[in-house]
Amino acid sequence: MPKLSVSNFGTDVAGIRLYGDKTRALEPSEVRIAFPGGDVTVARTTAGDYWVHVRVNKDDDVIADEDLVVGHVTDGRFDIEGMSVTDADTGDLAHPDLYHLAVRVTR
Repeated sequence: MPKLSVSNFGTDVAGIRLYGDKTRALEPSEVRIAFPGGDVTVARTTAGDYWVHVRVNKDDDVIADEDLVVGHVTDGRFDIEGMSVTDADTGDLAHPDLYHLAVRVTR
């Protein structure tokens, strides 16, 4: 398994930089960060694009692993350049000026 480096990305921010270039850095095709209530996965496709997945733990997950807690998606938003958050709708996910997605997960 390739080793990833955790770096300082600013005040109280740790990060992992993926390059998507196997000649530059040996990195796994998938990176997962687990937190209380779920996890976030960044997965590289064979074309070199990325999918970012947010998953919450369900009852069955918690039964299988007692260290987990159930999570719930309780809010979300996405930001489009030049558009107010209240004007955007789910049909805008393919908008060329979309630059940010956020999902709130609570326990």
